[in-house]
Amino acid sequence: MGDVVALVPLLAVLVLAGAVALVVGVVRRSPPSREASVVAARRHARLASVAAMGLGAAAALATAAREVGNSGPGGLGVTALLVPIVFGVVHTAVLTAGELTWPRPRGEVRRARLVRRGPLDATPGWLVRTATVATVLAVGVLGIGTLLADETGRGITRVSTAGGDLSWSAAGPFPGPFYGRPAAIGLAVLAAVTITALWVVANRPAVATDDDRIETALRRASAHRVLRAAVAATLEVAGGLMSVGGMAMANVGLVPGSGLVGAVPGLLTMLAGLVVLCVRAPGVPADQPASV
Repeated sequence: MGDVVALVPLLAVLVLAGAVALVVGVVRRSPPSREASVVAARRHARLASVAAMGLGAAAALATAAREVGNSGPGGLGVTALLVPIVFGVVHTAVLTAGELTWPRPRGEVRRARLVRRGPLDATPGWLVRTATVATVLAVGVLGIGTLLADETGRGITRVSTAGGDLSWSAAGPFPGPFYGRPAAIGLAVLAAVTITALWVVANRPAVATDDDRIETALRRASAHRVLRAAVAATLEVAGGLMSVGGMAMANVGLVPGSGLVGAVPGLLTMLAGLVVLCVRAPGVPADQPASV
């Protein structure tokens, strides 16, 4: 029972972040459109986004409730790592399904542009840069944790000969292979699902509209929704590992300060992940005035 209670703060933060993201998306709506194709596309995107948030949160809650990965000492930490990863994977998979079922053009199509698009062409630049930073952080934490971990794979031990006496100190949890392996596998799956979703966004049918700005905005918003959850989940995992790793290294004297000070960079990284998750997707511009 105590293990489940330990996950309550993480789950509360996840649910709160999802609720904030949904409220922001509902309250700050784009101006209405006169084109039926645009109205249908926006409705479809909104439903897919709500479903992705809801099913992602439900999958994360189920992961925590069933303590997936908690098969022995320290296993609750594996469960805590899997919670944001499962959210990110399910959220992205649902959005991918939404893009695959995107409303097809109907009626008379007056024109169509042939544009070659790459998976990142429609993605906001700041999200691509944030994704790069998050990936580097995660790889760095996993690599350093693997190098410094002791033989248990989930702790760190420091041996000292100060004063001529042999002494040692140990602390944990620490992001060694015990935690790093499931985190690496989960993040690899998340990356694969995200790349697939971005490819689908880039290649789905264009919305039949006379305003190229609207088609660009709709595709950009889809890419934003796909990448923000993946980036947020990666930052949560990297930040969690940094937090416990920093506390352990401070407790054995490898970094200055107390355990709480050592956890600060990781906590800030996790906060950044929640901020990214709550950033609203780009809106659709107002219709251009009809030409006379």
